[in-house]
Amino acid sequence: MRIIKLFFVFVAFSAATFYSCSDSSPIDNETNASQKSVSLRTTIFELVKANPPGNRPANSATKASRLTPVNPFCFEFVYPIVMSYNNGTAVTIASSEGLWQIINNESPALFLDGVVFPFEIVQNNTSQTINSESEFAALIDNCGFNNLYDEIHSTYCFDIIFPINLAYDGQVVTINSEEELLIFGDAPGFNGQIQVVFPISVHFENQTVVINSIYEFYQMAINCTNDCICTQEYAPVCVQTNNGIMEFGNMCYAICAGYSQSDLVPCNPVQTCNISNLTAVPGECDPMTNSYSVTINFSVSDTSATQFEVSNGGIGPIGTYAIASLPITIDNFPASVLGAPNLNMVIITIAGNNDSCTATQSFTIPTCSGGCNCPTDYNPVCVYSGGAIVTYTNACLAQCDGFTPNDFVSCGTPSINFMSQLGTCYHIFYPVTVQYQGALVTVNSDAELVQYYNPVTQTMPIMNYPIAVSWGLQAATFTYSNQAAFEAAILSANCP
Repeated sequence: MRIIKLFFVFVAFSAATFYSCSDSSPIDNETNASQKSVSLRTTIFELVKANPPGNRPANSATKASRLTPVNPFCFEFVYPIVMSYNNGTAVTIASSEGLWQIINNESPALFLDGVVFPFEIVQNNTSQTINSESEFAALIDNCGFNNLYDEIHSTYCFDIIFPINLAYDGQVVTINSEEELLIFGDAPGFNGQIQVVFPISVHFENQTVVINSIYEFYQMAINCTNDCICTQEYAPVCVQTNNGIMEFGNMCYAICAGYSQSDLVPCNPVQTCNISNLTAVPGECDPMTNSYSVTINFSVSDTSATQFEVSNGGIGPIGTYAIASLPITIDNFPASVLGAPNLNMVIITIAGNNDSCTATQSFTIPTCSGGCNCPTDYNPVCVYSGGAIVTYTNACLAQCDGFTPNDFVSCGTPSINFMSQLGTCYHIFYPVTVQYQGALVTVNSDAELVQYYNPVTQTMPIMNYPIAVSWGLQAATFTYSNQAAFEAAILSANCP
């Protein structure tokens, strides 16, 4: 397995070291107003990348022993230039030696992140004035270097955990996947001048690492031993980790995370058990409750499971029962069914440690004279109930359940029934973090999670990944690194 070394430079720093009233000091106090500058951090990133620690001027070096650093750019700063730290303190930098003195002593707590415009540069022996951040970004681009968007899109030895928020053109945009990042960058007129709303999280060596600033992001990129650039083809592969099965979008991403072909495991358990002779026999309808009972029996082989789950085609899971208790009788099936008239079904799901299987049996619902006397014609109507769109055979049956024509909605069913499957088809391990109205909210249960879900505009709540999920009665835990992977798993699952 590839081993990648990552280190952050933590150096004790005293402001008194850098601020001097002496005319010979390369760094002086300054009170000018600075502007936050992503381009400045990009410039420092390229300088540091081109000059490993052994090729940088040292703070204590004499003039005779000072090294001449490599300038990777197509321009040079004209000194003095005013820059500022992330705490708002501005300094006048009198020379390149002063700039390197600051760079060598930066830390996650104190680093340069601003510059005073305008400032002067020399390019092709010609002086030029840089008046704004956009001109600074264009200057770097003309030298052939990546901007922050390009670096976010590059994977290096770590992978961005989506969603992330990007500030661009006066707005904050939520990016939920690598695919959305590509679409965002391909938009007409996009100039790459983004800011990242920190903190963000990344996958690194099978760990989740929180990055709190643009300094920490570029520091992590600098200290990666190998760049890792993957295509966006969705060809999922999975590996077993201490936290369960983790899915990667394709093999390249898995290799970037330090895994090899020998680490791969099936993304879904192999179906090895077998359900046979399934019967579902309904009892007579109880006119007082407008419901009936169903007696279920079947045979099963090749499974380590001791329980099975019963659901139907309309209202979802009914309950979990012991295989040893077969046959079982379940009371209170509703007579007003969803779907085709006079038809319902039971779906049996079994999941062991390494096996799973399902079976379905349809049956005819008994005639029920109590409750509502509705026709059997099939003229479907839909309502929004319990976080999902529910379909009734006709308006009479919907009204029997307490709905009115004012409750009827379009019967277009979302591709992912997040609410109806949450807690039944799949189970999320809490706590998780949700993005809601510009804030990060910690959620500890299904009931809390649905409060941050709008089925009209979302397929699911905007969660911070990775998240851990189990499916039905399966004992295995699956970890999903982004929303696209989770959605794909839901669509491919055999959920009611």
